[in-house]
Amino acid sequence: MKGKKSKKQAVISFLLAAVMTVLPACSSTGNQKGTENTGNAPSAGQSGASGGQAIDKSNLNAAGQTPILKKKVPLTMLFVQDTNIKDMETNDYTKKLEEGVNVDLKFQYLPAGADAKQKLSVMISSGSKLPDLICGNILNDIEAYTYGKQGYFLPLNDYVDQISVYLKKYLQTDNAKQYLRYIYSADGKIYGMPRIIEDLGNDWSGRIWINQTWLKKLGLSMPKTTDDFENVLKAFHDKDPNGNGKQDEIPLVGCKGGWNSNVYDSLLNAFTYVNSGYNYLQVKDGKLQFSYMQPEWEKGLEWLHKLCSEKLLSPLTFTQDQNQFKQILEDKSAQLVGSLTTGSMSIYQVKSKRKEDMTHLLPLTGPDGVCYVNYWRSGIPSPAGYITKDCSDPVAGFMVFDYMYNRNMVLQGREGTKGVDWKDPDPGARALYESMGYKPLVQYINAIWGTVQNHQWNEVHPTIRTYDIQCGTCWDGNPYDSQHMTALAVPDYKGKIPKETVQKLIYTPEEADEIAEITATLTTYRDEATVAFITGTRPLSDWDNYLGDLGNIGVQKFLEISQKAYNRMQKSK
Repeated sequence: MKGKKSKKQAVISFLLAAVMTVLPACSSTGNQKGTENTGNAPSAGQSGASGGQAIDKSNLNAAGQTPILKKKVPLTMLFVQDTNIKDMETNDYTKKLEEGVNVDLKFQYLPAGADAKQKLSVMISSGSKLPDLICGNILNDIEAYTYGKQGYFLPLNDYVDQISVYLKKYLQTDNAKQYLRYIYSADGKIYGMPRIIEDLGNDWSGRIWINQTWLKKLGLSMPKTTDDFENVLKAFHDKDPNGNGKQDEIPLVGCKGGWNSNVYDSLLNAFTYVNSGYNYLQVKDGKLQFSYMQPEWEKGLEWLHKLCSEKLLSPLTFTQDQNQFKQILEDKSAQLVGSLTTGSMSIYQVKSKRKEDMTHLLPLTGPDGVCYVNYWRSGIPSPAGYITKDCSDPVAGFMVFDYMYNRNMVLQGREGTKGVDWKDPDPGARALYESMGYKPLVQYINAIWGTVQNHQWNEVHPTIRTYDIQCGTCWDGNPYDSQHMTALAVPDYKGKIPKETVQKLIYTPEEADEIAEITATLTTYRDEATVAFITGTRPLSDWDNYLGDLGNIGVQKFLEISQKAYNRMQKSK
């Protein structure tokens, strides 16, 4: 026992040192920009980045004691207006936060949507006094870094080091090691308190679904290869599985703009790894490349074009929006759909009879033995809480954010009020992800997500929602519940990725600016060309010209910059 304790202490000491020494990161997925420290990370055991200032602890009770503050402190908080929250002042989450910390919160509001970021920019540039705190996932990493560097947001390293209770507790866990580098900005400082949302269903969300009723009726087995799948789609098209005497079946369909409803992002994983969550980047022998420039991608396009030309893949996939997609899925006259791409069965109505025909398709193996799935790492931190330069009591402000990581606050922030919206599991309750070893944790009384409520802040604040919360949600016994259908699919998808993947790259500000000039044009051209190749409006004999066009847009410059960022991140492991 003594040896084990010593080893655990060593791990904790290492992680605490890592908090202060890890190469800090500032970036975001997709088309958002990022940045990295180029060599000025704090040294082990130092508060370093924010000057090593001593934090005034005179108004703090003992660590872990509530209320956290001895004397009540009034604070103003800027928050994005949310019409699904009745009243921030009387909200159960607000009251619980105020009581636990001993603060009196008064709210100011930003408009919802893209206008929030613009309004905040105007507030800051006007020189007017800022609220004490800003809360919400309003800014990406590079924006948070920029405001912090300019002095509008306080660096929080010393606060984390000296007075944090709940964030520091998390940073001491093994799970936190994978996230440490993403909490820091380019200069080694923490300007935004992190929001970490882990969700297995989101990690492995590039799912494909198939009509099991039609498979059974036609005496077909679940397809395992692209050839199997093609044969099944032909049977769906030719053999009238919906039994109405019409050839109105749509063997395979998706839509544009829906969550993981892009057909080629899912199906081309049987030919090459498709990392659509992060610019389609792959790693081969330490070198970055784009999946959409590989000969395997071209081979996959040939197959999808064949499906499209034989009316097995509906061309509506590339023109219809999500609402039009839903109309096909819920057609009242007959079941029309044999297979579809979408991240979740929630695209159907809650009590849809059409959904009952569907089950998840196993990830397909292509002609060369490739069997990958689209993967997006859900838990990568993003900044969500800031202490402004005008904060009247930064210690109190920091403790407001730190208390949001308290386990009870995390559950309140996700599930709502215990005893009203959810409860401890009844005896015999089963977790959604029971098959993956997760224990029941939360049993719903009222599902409040997407409704007008006054029990939580819709989880836009600093929080650490770990896998066990989502995976430990109790199943209500409905076999066609969309979350249950996702939970059944995840074990068959989990882990089918290359040994090395790119989930987030850390760019310097200069690199981020260079990439921004290329990204928009590159993305538009890639997507339009891919659809044209599949539908046949552009012949695949034009592949070399397509590659040449990508080169003219600046694809090699993009790869060169990304490779530098990737190499730096490898050194910081």
